[in-house]
Parts: sequence; structure tokens; C-alpha cells
Amino acid sequence: MISESNKQTPFFKFENLRIYFKAVDFSNAILALSANSENTKYAHFMEDFFHTANEICLSVADGAAEPKSIFISKLNLTKSAIRKCVVYCSLASRNNLIDSEQENDIRNELMELTKMVGALITSLQKQDIIQDDNNNDV
Repeated sequence: MISESNKQTPFFKFENLRIYFKAVDFSNAILALSANSENTKYAHFMEDFFHTANEICLSVADGAAEPKSIFISKLNLTKSAIRKCVVYCSLASRNNLIDSEQENDIRNELMELTKMVGALITSLQKQDIIQDDNNNDV
């Protein structure tokens, strides 16, 4: 195990973002659910759910390498993927692919991801406002 003092700075910018790791954990949880699904009738549905959960991670990772305005656009796509996951969660529950506890856990994770994305967007927009204010003071 690497101690805190010996940790290397990540090469990829998105690996500095808590939301990225939260999204990876969520996607991994959906993968585990789909792998444990005994109902082969809904295997394609669960695979789609997993791919949509991956969109959350991928949008964050892809956007972090872009200029702020594009990153914000990618984060809005992330929010769209989160909303799609809410729909998948509801459908999975109604078709008894997940139980009520799993549904609550998934919805709570999605709400937390939504809040994190919103906070990151706000932070990025505030940075632009501060930079604009500093440029106008000259």
C-alpha cells in the first residue's frame, strides 16, 4: 500500500476528481447487479443500465481534459446519464430485478452524483466569473 506522502500525482486530470471515483464505484455496483441477475430475459436491459452508468464516468473523464466550457457541457451530459439511470432503476424495480433496498441505494447514489455534478459546474462557473472580474479590474 502506498502511503499518503508517497502518493504520485495522477497523470490524468480526472483522477483528481472525487466525482470520477464515485461514478466508477456506482458503475461497478451496477455491473455487479447485472452479473448477479438470474433473469436472462432482462440481461440486455441490465447491460444497457450498466452502459448508461459508464456514461457518467466517461463524460467526467472526457470533459476534464477539455476547456471549461466544454467540460461544463460534458457535465451536463453526465446529468443526462444520471437521469437515464433513474429511469433504468425504476424499470428494474418494477420488473423485480432489484429489491426496494437496492432501489433506494441506487437512487441515493444517483442523487449524490447529481449534487456533486451540480457543485462542480457551479465551481467551474464561479472560476470564470472570478477570472472575468480580475480581468476587468485592470
